[in-house]
Amino acid sequence: MAARVLRRGSDPAARGRFVTPRTTIWITGDQCSPFNSALAGIDPGEAVVLMIESVARAKLIRYHKRKLVLIYAAMREYAAALEARGFRVDYHRESPDFAAAFDAHIARFAPERIRMMEQSEYLPAQRFAAIVRERGIALEITPHCNFISTDAEFDALFAGKKRLTMETFYRAMRRKTGLLVDANGEPEGGAWNYDAENREPPRAGLRFARPYVPAPTPSVRDVIAMVERHFGDHPGEIGTWDLPVTRDDALAAARDFIEHRLDAFGPYEDAMIAGERVLNHSRLSAAINVGLLHPLELARMAEAAYRTGAVRLQSAEGFIRQLIGWREFVWRIYRRFMPEYRTRNALDARLPLPSLYRTRETAMRCMRDVLDAVHESGWTHHIPRLMILGNFGLIAGVNPQELNDWFWAMFVDGYDWVMVPNVIGMTLHADGGVVGTKPYAASANYIDKMSNYCGGCSYDRKDAVGERACPFNTFYWDFIARNRERFAKNQRMSMIVRSWEKMDERKRTAIAARANELRARLAGDACV
Repeated sequence: MAARVLRRGSDPAARGRFVTPRTTIWITGDQCSPFNSALAGIDPGEAVVLMIESVARAKLIRYHKRKLVLIYAAMREYAAALEARGFRVDYHRESPDFAAAFDAHIARFAPERIRMMEQSEYLPAQRFAAIVRERGIALEITPHCNFISTDAEFDALFAGKKRLTMETFYRAMRRKTGLLVDANGEPEGGAWNYDAENREPPRAGLRFARPYVPAPTPSVRDVIAMVERHFGDHPGEIGTWDLPVTRDDALAAARDFIEHRLDAFGPYEDAMIAGERVLNHSRLSAAINVGLLHPLELARMAEAAYRTGAVRLQSAEGFIRQLIGWREFVWRIYRRFMPEYRTRNALDARLPLPSLYRTRETAMRCMRDVLDAVHESGWTHHIPRLMILGNFGLIAGVNPQELNDWFWAMFVDGYDWVMVPNVIGMTLHADGGVVGTKPYAASANYIDKMSNYCGGCSYDRKDAVGERACPFNTFYWDFIARNRERFAKNQRMSMIVRSWEKMDERKRTAIAARANELRARLAGDACV
């Protein structure tokens, strides 16, 4: 006989009224959303919510400890919120794996169907579907609630086109949502994109408002102990907890950003400053990707702040572009090209992941500072990710899959769907140009312009050869040399290829020798 579940508000001692549950709603760790579509139209009295903490899943790769604390604590808080709404939650703490917990759930509740929201990651989607169907239970998949576009819209937008451009997609999303669009369907201020106005380098005297820090909930303290117990050998530091794990705290963090940092966000969003981890960035990506916040609600908050005159247009537009432009675009790229996309290596990069990404032992001031931020907090903003950590991997020739997995493991907002298009595609150009028309390769000149790192570094930002030459310079020119045939006809790369070809032969030889020496040291885990 199937197990029975109390209706909401019933008391077995007083009434003894039970119903047989017809539906189990299985909610995973990155689906802690108030808008979860699997819950839509469900009477809490006729469904059981299943949530599982799988130790095996968290050991699939060595995730940053703070990432695990965030997900498990958010799950526990979300389960409590569902119970407050009247749902019966079958919550499995510290289960060995998903299958064992699922079998225990079936034995107890005997559901007729499993209802799940669409998974964001490719492999879990396959695995969960197999677990359910192998046991002969009907499976219903509902649309993912945290994205605003559809597969059909994406396919129609790019039908018959050779290139998938984010700007084209972004404009379509602006028109769909009406964000910063006038009555005639034209962009506010006359331009769709104000990125050119958001590239101010850091300057002396800049001050940044500190982000909202919620008080740790009891679940956070419990989960920290659990993570140290099961995953004590994982990388990263937990430190003082400062991330929201509840819907209320996530909304408080969002309002704090809109009020105190969004206006100044735009101009300096590409700037990097040693020791400054957040600057004017929202630091809301982890809360969005675990489901606590919806990107569209944040975009509308930013638009409202602009409409009242509290926020300049370039800042509101830049933030909105990240939410409904780039975030949506990488999700659609992931869905269209997986699983093959993850294996791409168009530039034939073979260097194993250098140990400095794990140890932080490097004389490069920029790399050391950014790696410290990642190991200590599991986060840094998009420019250090792209132009320091990723750029170094690109020009040194690091294996795309190894670097992708490091990003996936180490960032609190990192999921497979996030990192594959961003790392394999945008950062390493390993997709052959699907995401970007050119590789984001840069020498120390860019880092010096957009940061204060070079002034205090032991390497010389102007040299490409010699012991004191900045490795970013050496590897940059070596990258151009290794790929000159690939990029000779690329309109955005051909000029720099010609610069290499015009360079003095003795200097080119010296650069190649220095690059080979640095790569050998990296492959041998020596400090660079």
